[in-house]
Amino acid sequence: MTLVETLIVMGLIVILITATLGSIFSMQLSTTRVSDYNSATALVEAKIYDVRAVYYNPPTYPFTTNVVTITNQNSIDLNEAGTTFLVPGTLLTKIEPQGILGHLVTVTATFQTPRLPMTVSLQTIVNKYSGGQQ
Repeated sequence: MTLVETLIVMGLIVILITATLGSIFSMQLSTTRVSDYNSATALVEAKIYDVRAVYYNPPTYPFTTNVVTITNQNSIDLNEAGTTFLVPGTLLTKIEPQGILGHLVTVTATFQTPRLPMTVSLQTIVNKYSGGQQ
């Protein structure tokens, strides 16, 4: 093997190592983002279930004739020790009357993740037939 061939092989090995490290880093970022999204979705879904569990008897709170907005602070993403939450956020619950259909419940979570802010939103209709109310 000549010196030129050796340099070419070494260059190819450097490219291979760089591509491998780049793909590992990219996969780590993607899995972190997906786990944050799953955590935020679970919190939003739990809040939807909380609202659906309230006895539906309008016009008593929270199912009034006006729009009701409830704001809660929440966090996701524990540190490695499992003792401190790293990503703070806000859960905004909006309950809007929809006439004879019942009330439209929209829960939106916004979290300030390290790379990009994350927003997750779910909606449901709550009426006298939902959640085993009748």
